[in-house]
Amino acid sequence: MKALASLILIVSAFASLSACSGSEPASLDAAKAAIASQDYEEARYKILELLENDPQNRDALKMLARAEIALGNADAADRAISRFAAAGGEGAVLNRLKAGALLVRGNPKAAITLIVNDFDTDAWRLRAEAHIALGEKGAAAHAFEQGMSAGDDLQLAVAYARFALEGDDLPLVEKILLRMQVFANNSYNTLVLAGDLASVRGDTGTAIAAYRRTIAAYPSRIDPMLALAEIHGSLGKSGEAMALVDKAGKVRPSDPRIENLRIRLLAQQGDWEKIRLSLQGREGGLDPASPLGLAYGEALLRLGQAEQARVLFSRAALLDPANPYCRAMLGEALLATGDANGAWKTLEPLSDSQLAPAALLVVAEKAARASDDPKAKALRVRLDPQRIEVTMGLIERGQAALDRQNWSEAHSIYSRLLAGGEDAEVLGRLAWASAGLGRPREAIAYADRALAQDADNPAYMHSAALLRLELGVDLATARQLLEAAADADPRNADIARDLQKAKAAAG
Repeated sequence: MKALASLILIVSAFASLSACSGSEPASLDAAKAAIASQDYEEARYKILELLENDPQNRDALKMLARAEIALGNADAADRAISRFAAAGGEGAVLNRLKAGALLVRGNPKAAITLIVNDFDTDAWRLRAEAHIALGEKGAAAHAFEQGMSAGDDLQLAVAYARFALEGDDLPLVEKILLRMQVFANNSYNTLVLAGDLASVRGDTGTAIAAYRRTIAAYPSRIDPMLALAEIHGSLGKSGEAMALVDKAGKVRPSDPRIENLRIRLLAQQGDWEKIRLSLQGREGGLDPASPLGLAYGEALLRLGQAEQARVLFSRAALLDPANPYCRAMLGEALLATGDANGAWKTLEPLSDSQLAPAALLVVAEKAARASDDPKAKALRVRLDPQRIEVTMGLIERGQAALDRQNWSEAHSIYSRLLAGGEDAEVLGRLAWASAGLGRPREAIAYADRALAQDADNPAYMHSAALLRLELGVDLATARQLLEAAADADPRNADIARDLQKAKAAAG
C-alpha cells in the first residue's frame, strides 16, 4: 500500500568511501561522520569548509558530489562532478557520479548507459534505482539482488530495503535487515530500519525500543524522534509525543515537519485555542489546503468562528477537491453558518460511503434533515447505536487487516461492507487486497469499478493507474489515467511522481 510509504523514514546512506590516510584534516573526518549519520546538509557544510583551503581535494569533491545527489541538487551535483573530474577523477567512479546526477534529473535510461559494464555494488544500486524510475520493478529487484551478491554495501542495502518496504514485501525487508545487522549493526540505517519495520508490522513495543536506541545513538537525527512521537500520539500519550517534538525542534528548529506534527498533536488533544494562537497572524501566508491551513480552519470552526472557517475551507476544497477532510470540514462550516442546502450538497457524497466516520454521519444527518431531504431517515438508521458500533468495528478491523497485510481478512471484511451497494472507497480497498492476494485482474476490475462511481475523482484515477503500473500491465491506460489525474490535481506530488514513472516505462 502506498499509505505505507508515508511511514518510511529511511534515506540513502553512503558507504565504501575511498580510504584516506590518517593525516586527513579533521573537517573531512567530521564530514564522514555526518554522512554516516545521514546528516547530508552538515556533511555538505563540512566539505565546503574543507574545500575553501584545499579546493583540489579529490576525496572531498567526490563526497560533495554524492551529498548533492542525495539532497537532490542536480545543478550543484553537476558542478561538483566537474570539479572532481578536473581534479583527476575518472573512470567508473566518475561515471557513477554522473549516473547519479542523471537519476536526479529524471533521465534513468541515460544513467544506465553510463554504468553498463560496471558491476560494483554501487553500480548495481544505481541500475536498480534507474529501473525503479522506469517502472521496471522486476528488473530493479534483479539488480538489487545482484548487488547484494556482489558484497556488503550499506547504501545499496538501504535502497533495497526502501524498495521492499514500498512494495510491502516485509519478509524481504527483514532479510535485508538481518544482513545489515551483520555488517553495519550500529549504523543509523540499521537501527532506524528496525524501527520502521516493526512500526509497519504494528509491533509498537519493538518499534518504540528501536527508535529509542536510534535516538540515543544519533541524537542529531530528528527522523526517529518524529517517528516515535507519531507512535506516542497514536497511543494517546500526548505528553511524551510533544516532548519528542520539542526535542526535535531544538535540533532542527527550521524543519517544517516539526511544526506540522506539533499542530496535529494539539488537534488530537482538542487544544484549538493553542492552534489558533500559534497560527494567528500568519493566516495570510498559509496555504489553506496545507496541514497547517486545515488545522487553523478547524480551530476557527471549533472556537465558533464558523464564517472564517467556511472561507478557508472553501479555498482549500478548490485547491484540493479530492481531499475528503476538506469537504467534510467545509460541509460542517456551511451548516454552522446556516447554509444547510450547501452543507448537504457537500456532505451527501461523503456520507454515501460505508466507510464514512460516525462524526461525519452525524453532521450529514443534520444537514439532510434541515434540507428536508428524505435521505435523513436512512442516515438516522445508520446512526442507530448498535448498527454504528458494528459498522465502525468492521471498518477498524478492515483497516487493521490492510495494515498487517492480512489480505485475506481484508478482502473478506470489505466484501461484506460492499454488500451494502457499490461504494468507491470500499472497492478501492478491495482492489489492493486482491492485488495482495495475487489476483491482478480482479484488482484492476475493482479499481475500475471504483473509478466508475466517481469518474472525475483524481484519487480513483490514480489508484486505477497505480495498480496497472505496479502490476506491469496495460501501461498505456495507466499513463492516460495518470495524465488525467495530474490535470485534475496538479498539486499532488504522488500523482506527478507516478506519472513520470509511467512515462519512463513507456519510453
